[in-house]
Amino acid sequence: MTPLNPDNFILIGGVGVGKSSLLNALLNRNDEIVKTPTLVFHPQNTIDTPGEYFDNPRLYTALISTMSAVDTVLYVHQSNAFEHKLPPGLFRIYNPTVIGVISKIDLPDARVDRVCSILQQFGIGQNMFPVSIFHQNTINRLRDFLVTMSSQTKS
Repeated sequence: MTPLNPDNFILIGGVGVGKSSLLNALLNRNDEIVKTPTLVFHPQNTIDTPGEYFDNPRLYTALISTMSAVDTVLYVHQSNAFEHKLPPGLFRIYNPTVIGVISKIDLPDARVDRVCSILQQFGIGQNMFPVSIFHQNTINRLRDFLVTMSSQTKS
């Protein structure tokens, strides 16, 4: 397991897709998961966002202004959700690195292939990571990728 924590990223996605649980897993923390009421800034410039900010277009300005503080966006999309809610062009405003995270891949009705196709339609193609917080190897792959990216930008 990578001893370093990834840094300088924001988690964006709808309500209930597992952003806070994923953040805990990535940072090797066991914090109690509670509903994220507002933007939560963690050490190393990692930001957890409420799903309502993504689900409600009137709140996009909060996401857009917060994205300016990071280099990497982790867009989290649940493995059994097939609606196309991602606003076109949202991630092109500041040109961050965008990583697609397909969460909850252990659900019985998960369709990772279908969600990958949805993400590709929105320009998220190269960097996609299917994860489950119950399968540490999936979290490790994503964490290792983030740590590698972080160290490359610091060099």
